[in-house]
Amino acid sequence: MNPAYDQILAADAQTKAGVFTTTAQRLGTTPQNVEKDFWVCWTLDALFNGLKDRPRLLFKGGTSLSKGFGLIRRFSEDIDVTVFRDDLGEAASIEELQALSGKKRGAALDAIKAACEVYINGPCLAGLSEIVDEVAKRNRLSSGQFRVEADPHDSQALYLRYPSATPEDAYIAKAVKIESGAKSALDPNSTRIIRPYLEADVPGIDLGVTDVTTVDAERTFWDKIVILHGLRRWFDNRGELRGDGQRVSRHYYDVCQLMASDAGKSALKDRRLAEDCVAHARMFFNRPAFDLAIAAPPTFSIHPEGKMLDDLRRDYRAMAGMIFGEASAFEAIMDGISELEVALNSADEEPEVGGKRGDA
Repeated sequence: MNPAYDQILAADAQTKAGVFTTTAQRLGTTPQNVEKDFWVCWTLDALFNGLKDRPRLLFKGGTSLSKGFGLIRRFSEDIDVTVFRDDLGEAASIEELQALSGKKRGAALDAIKAACEVYINGPCLAGLSEIVDEVAKRNRLSSGQFRVEADPHDSQALYLRYPSATPEDAYIAKAVKIESGAKSALDPNSTRIIRPYLEADVPGIDLGVTDVTTVDAERTFWDKIVILHGLRRWFDNRGELRGDGQRVSRHYYDVCQLMASDAGKSALKDRRLAEDCVAHARMFFNRPAFDLAIAAPPTFSIHPEGKMLDDLRRDYRAMAGMIFGEASAFEAIMDGISELEVALNSADEEPEVGGKRGDA
């Protein structure tokens, strides 16, 4: 692990709060966001460089877009990782699963989840706890505030609770959630260096987290499209936003930001990758209400309408503080999503959409 993090951790609370505030003012966000970003990076270092004899891990999701590629300006407070199922002794490809009967396929998928649960709640939890104890002792941090614990509601998730130097915030928990699973696709990926935002305000201290295997942004783009399609069809089928509509608007913001990047434009033209992402989701994450069988041209459905649009607008208003600087206008984001839906359903092999980020 990067020993330079100790230089921040060993500082007194007032000094740390001052650094967090300086960075927050530079970025146009809150000290709480900057502090949590620091702990997100520290946690990634612990996962990828601190754990011993671990299975391979893959960093993915929205946080990987901001921290691994700098493609979105949204603060991301959770870490989403995939455990390589081959390393858990549960190797299974789509082709192998398709060849099984429905009952055997279900059993194989259950076995993948169970193997991940055993690792996360066993060696991973124990290993992270050992790292936390060592770092707490070395830097005289409160063990009561600094600890790792299982998520009582998700058997594949952990919480890293950290000692805070900033005031309480109703929207920002003083814990980094580590969400995991072993069913996600693994390719394409690349190795990235992850840096906390405050690094620019502590000259001479290199806080880079090396060797973080990260899913490429092009794959994340199509994974997000599949999510948007599932959200829309779920609402159409059930009349409600999935997950009580908590923070789901982030996916629309992320896709809109991606479409202004070279990675997003390149991904949109890669229909083979699109088909692979949909096929993977149908095998490993399917629910009837997602209607993933029609997640293809000309029946992609990603633009919300009616009450769904109103619910998303409220959710976006609540999470706007997670965006650095001035948040993109909700209407501009939805205009971009509407334009993208047309492009997705185009017969053109290389569809194009406008390149604006939809900033207010």
